Amino acid sequence: MGSPEDENFREICKYWPDSDIYKVLEANWCAAFVYHCCMKAGIILPIRYPNHSYRLAGVGAWLDWAQLPETNFLYQDGYQGFKPKRGDIVIFEKLLSDNSHDHIGIVLACEGNRLLVAEGNKDNKNFSSVVYRNREHCIYGYIRIDDSYQFHFDGKYIPIV
Repeated sequence: MGSPEDENFREICKYWPDSDIYKVLEANWCAAFVYHCCMKAGIILPIRYPNHSYRLAGVGAWLDWAQLPETNFLYQDGYQGFKPKRGDIVIFEKLLSDNSHDHIGIVLACEGNRLLVAEGNKDNKNFSSVVYRNREHCIYGYIRIDDSYQFHFDGKYIPIV
């Protein structure tokens, strides 16, 4: 996994038109994995939210997108009774590095203070895996995409040049 020779990795990368996408995502594809899972689940998202700088192949773009007024999908554990559940997207905070929001995955289960999470590029080791993570450690927040969400944009699109 995590190399252009791997069919599953090519499937994850197919959404991005860059000729060097395999190099761009090399050892840095956890957010692309989440994007791919969303698309497979029927949640249609743009590769880059219109008029924003970053693409959903990066964790920061997911965080920005989830906080937009038209989405408002970012939640903190325990806030107003929020508890992570299957299908939520978890954004980790300094889990693998000293950088903010450095990893992302999909919650498969919440069991007490443990989360069962599907991750791409697990621990920056270039493979996908299902792992348990501590619910009380290194978590920035959760994205819960509303079941009725459909991407729609009717503003003026300004391409990045």
